[in-house]
Amino acid sequence: MPRLFNLQSYFDACEYTFLVKEESDIVPQSSRDYKSFLDKYSNYPYLTAPIGNNFLASELTINSQELNFLSMGTELRGGDRERLFIISDTLDLMTLSMRYGLGSTDGYLYSSAYHYWSHREAIVERHLYNPSPKPFKPLVFIDFDSFDISSLLPVTFIQPENSPYQIPILDTRHQISLPSVCNSQATYLRVCYSIAEFLLQQQFPQLSTNQESINHLGDYLRKINFFRFVQSQIAQESISLIIEVDHDHQIFYKRITVLTLDIANIVYQQIQPDINLVNQLAIQYPQYQFVLISQYNIFEKISYLHLSNFICFTPQIQRFSEIWIQKNQLGFPLFGIYLDRIEFAIAIDNQEVWIELSDEKDAISYEGKLTVLTGRIASRDQDFVRIPRGRNSANLPIRVNGSDYSINGVPQDYRIDIENYHNHHSNQNDQEVLVQILFYLQPGSFPRLEVKDLQNQYTIKTSLVNRVNVSYSYIPPSRISENRQQRSLSQIRRLSASVALGNFMNSLNQISQVNVINSRTYEQLSTSFRQAYQHLGQKPNPDLLQFIEVSSIEDEEIVTGLKRKLTNSQFDTVIDFMITTTNQYLRQNRPVIYHQKNLLINAIILTGKLYQFSQFICSRDMSDSLFSDSQVKLIIDNSGRDKKVSNEYLQCLSRIAVTEQLQQRYFQLFDLQYTSETSQYLWGYGRILLWYYDFNNPSNTLLTSRLYLEHFTKIINYLLTRHYKDFEFQYKQNAFLSLIYLLTFCAYDANFCRPNSAEFHLALRVIDKFQNDRIILKTISSERPLNHYFQELIEGRSTEDGIANLLQG
Repeated sequence: MPRLFNLQSYFDACEYTFLVKEESDIVPQSSRDYKSFLDKYSNYPYLTAPIGNNFLASELTINSQELNFLSMGTELRGGDRERLFIISDTLDLMTLSMRYGLGSTDGYLYSSAYHYWSHREAIVERHLYNPSPKPFKPLVFIDFDSFDISSLLPVTFIQPENSPYQIPILDTRHQISLPSVCNSQATYLRVCYSIAEFLLQQQFPQLSTNQESINHLGDYLRKINFFRFVQSQIAQESISLIIEVDHDHQIFYKRITVLTLDIANIVYQQIQPDINLVNQLAIQYPQYQFVLISQYNIFEKISYLHLSNFICFTPQIQRFSEIWIQKNQLGFPLFGIYLDRIEFAIAIDNQEVWIELSDEKDAISYEGKLTVLTGRIASRDQDFVRIPRGRNSANLPIRVNGSDYSINGVPQDYRIDIENYHNHHSNQNDQEVLVQILFYLQPGSFPRLEVKDLQNQYTIKTSLVNRVNVSYSYIPPSRISENRQQRSLSQIRRLSASVALGNFMNSLNQISQVNVINSRTYEQLSTSFRQAYQHLGQKPNPDLLQFIEVSSIEDEEIVTGLKRKLTNSQFDTVIDFMITTTNQYLRQNRPVIYHQKNLLINAIILTGKLYQFSQFICSRDMSDSLFSDSQVKLIIDNSGRDKKVSNEYLQCLSRIAVTEQLQQRYFQLFDLQYTSETSQYLWGYGRILLWYYDFNNPSNTLLTSRLYLEHFTKIINYLLTRHYKDFEFQYKQNAFLSLIYLLTFCAYDANFCRPNSAEFHLALRVIDKFQNDRIILKTISSERPLNHYFQELIEGRSTEDGIANLLQG
């Protein structure tokens, strides 16, 4: 049999808590705390305390019968629920699904619906919801015995085809707020302690000023649910009961008699401020008929003399039990409710877009009827969310009925974690993840919010987290370091599962077998080189060896094995060929045959595609070979003669500029190259900052000499020389990306690009000049321009998603 627990009843919570423990400080302070208490103690057996005189025998006797232990809650007949909880009308679906801990066999019923069914006959008799003979007014139930009465909902009525009765419809669209001073818990404590003080004055005058004695007796009245006991004897002028008194930490019991009118006067005196407040509410909202539910209503002085604008009822569980039986026999719903509007925010190209779980206005959902709500992006007619590639989590801000969803006043985000994102095959790593947000709603049953992976590959975990509103004016160095580590681990997993690595090794074996490079081997080697770097590049994924940090993962066997293979590959021969051929081709101005030039270009590309592994291919220092001053000067001086060779060479240098020394050699070329719009120099400049540069090393050249400021200023000044349409598009991409990554030096120089600085004003000028340009770099965003990302950083309002996107450059 199911058991009913009224999570709204502070009176019940006090009674059950004191049955388990005597400490008053453990009494739940909210319905959620009460729910946690019941989860732990609801099966706790107890005996009825001998409160009234009718429970007492005239003399001591031995009870030969088995003790009749009771259980918490009220037993109901019929139905497949184990527990039925009465919950707040204003408990939104988000809280119910994520934080309330309802089980799959639990059911719930809103408080107003519960009170309606408990008093349906009386409501019918008063014609409260019948349009005739007087105008219809929605009902608003106020429960003075509950934990919280700060928010109320009006209730209207509809009679479905399968119901012999009109059923209540909770209107979440028109929530009513009560003043914060209306505190039902504090009122109950005042009432109980005032009655305790009065009883002590009558019975133990010497204890009537002892606060410990007053508190103990007041807690005892809460323990025995005093007003429920009084209700059973309300027809009598006086009430007889046994009280428990604490005197010097000794417990005494005494049988007493008290006038019902005296209790009524105390109750009225203590609840009068609350009565005044709700009377004002009735005047403020004349369009509603207010119904007051409380055990205080047993006193006629309160219900008839001071609440003329209210219909007053006392709790009636018996009536509800009868309706529950009929409901399970006939299958009609106990309530309907206008659906909460639940929305999640996502960033699409750094613009906030809201996903709605239901686009149907004024939708009513009925108890027992399953509804599946799918999150939709209305502006795109899209029912799924994209989590960008390389990201294994997303934080989505939440709104419920137009307001931030908050816990204890702190706005919440719905966090989605893809737990096994990095454990999949290589062709699945660094891919965007498509998910649907689904809400399985069957009012009266546990609502379930689910994130579904449309590719059916990932394990997804969701949770609520406090929203952290952070804005950025630069990419923090720590984020760059974390991004490198995460991408390195992702690439290693991909490398371990990749078939292409074996193919690359085979091509490397063929290259290693050639001791001499000459005209007879040009074509064969060129093919081997091209096949080798094609094995390493699998679009749209990053190159297979890109981002792998070889110096920090000595324990990865696949990495150490590849390092050994490259060390023994006789790649020195290839490096020598590249240097000799470029000298022959560019310095000596001697012609090279077609296959020789192809081999040169393929060798340059392959060397660059080794990235950090390039440290193991040459016995000499790279600064004395590929990065030597004479070699680099030769490439730059002759860039006009062969742009293809020059640009591939510069890209190669940036890809293998792993050490500080090599980076310094590359940065020394800045003045010669930063205005060359057809050069790939700035492409490499920005990537070195993102991939390799150690921002945490204070001795690095860019930092010690403040070259970052000089370079930042020079790039902007050049961008200001012409109309934005007159620049090469790729140059604008590389220039703005370099400016974005240079802003990271703000972490070490508080004066760099601060408001009113010279470079700050230059940045504002270039932002204004390129305002109407759309400099798209698809690895970062297919819709949001780089110049807009730069503007947000300069204005100090870049978001978490914006930073995450910029780290994908």
